Amino acid sequence: MSTRILLLSAALTVFAPVAVTAEEKVNYETQIQPIFMQHCAGCHGEKKAAGKMRLHTAAALQEKWKADEHLIVAGDPDKSELYQRLVLPADDKKRMPQKADPLPKETIDLIAKWIREGATLPGTPPAPEPQPPAPADKPAEAAAPEKPAELPLPQVAAAPQEAIDSLTAAGAQVMPLFADSALLQVSFAHRSEPAGDAEIALLSGVAEQVYALNLADSKPTDAGLAPLAALKNLSVLHLERSSVTDAGLAHVAGLANLQYLNLFGTGVTDEGLKHLAGLTHLQRLYLWQTKASYDTAMAMEKSIPGLIVNLGYNHPMVVRVRLTKELEVVKKQSEEAKAEEAKAQQQLEGAKKNAEAVNARLTEVEKQLKELDAPAADAKAAEDAKAAADKAAADKAAADKAAAEKAAAEAKAAEEAKAAEQAKSAEEKPAEAAKE
Repeated sequence: MSTRILLLSAALTVFAPVAVTAEEKVNYETQIQPIFMQHCAGCHGEKKAAGKMRLHTAAALQEKWKADEHLIVAGDPDKSELYQRLVLPADDKKRMPQKADPLPKETIDLIAKWIREGATLPGTPPAPEPQPPAPADKPAEAAAPEKPAELPLPQVAAAPQEAIDSLTAAGAQVMPLFADSALLQVSFAHRSEPAGDAEIALLSGVAEQVYALNLADSKPTDAGLAPLAALKNLSVLHLERSSVTDAGLAHVAGLANLQYLNLFGTGVTDEGLKHLAGLTHLQRLYLWQTKASYDTAMAMEKSIPGLIVNLGYNHPMVVRVRLTKELEVVKKQSEEAKAEEAKAQQQLEGAKKNAEAVNARLTEVEKQLKELDAPAADAKAAEDAKAAADKAAADKAAADKAAAEKAAAEAKAAEEAKAAEQAKSAEEKPAEAAKE
């Protein structure tokens, strides 16, 4: 990473205070996960997954991130839908958390810092840094612009202390760009009241030294922005949610060293963008929730080498471009699914035919085996019938014999009884005669 980019990143970081010092990296498990559990898991947790997203574990977030590359763009919170939903206006239906108060600014800033540092999750390697030539809102056919030559840091004398003191007294934060640097970072973003013309006028005393300026949420008039024209070394300018209009941007037109400009949530239109056409070193331009058109923004991006214009993930044309890309992917997936379905149908029909053939052969084999077994069965049946007949005849003969023997025995017994009776009678007659 070049020295210029490192310093530019440092200048941007100073305008997003977080709950840790600049030297400490945000820890997902101890700092980010508790935020998700407290504010998000009710709708995006283990029991409920609104929008098919769960945030109750790092693994669940990783799964959703793999399915939606726009959810988190490592290194760039402003391109990350997860962050973008947090900073929408309170009355926007897409703002998160829904039906609840917005997250505290320091909490949102902490999430932004985590994303800028790469959005590292436990157990996973750091996500790759986004590639500037292919932003999410850039048409697929657009060629990557040639990167401009790197700007050297300007060499300036130290700012007058009284000018710095005046800014500090007005509620501004004034810090050196880096240790022992005469270049300054000035921020009015933490004032209890929005900065106005009077506060911006104080910049004249440090015009040569201001390298990064944060006027987010400020309320100057267009004429009150005139002191900006004197900040010839200005590289970073935050005007998000400020009262700047197209006319006010005329004071930015001559800032040849400007590399970052944030106009998010302002009333700027295509007319205002005309003032930026000569800023050939501009690298990042944020136009989310402005009235700038997609065509003008893309034309500007194409005309300035290395410029990336961010219109926001929910800009109608950005959504159209994204959905058009997704449509091609889904069409291909649909064709592949249909081919798989046809293949599966063919396999099913083949399986059915095979089953029918196997069942038919099973019936035929069983029939043939039955036919082979029929003669032996008939012979056995005849043999069994003859044995039964023989047994019946034998049983009848035995019965007849038993009956005959019984009849003979009965006849003999009767005959013997008769003989005995006759003998007895014969014995009794002489006795009776003697009595007479």
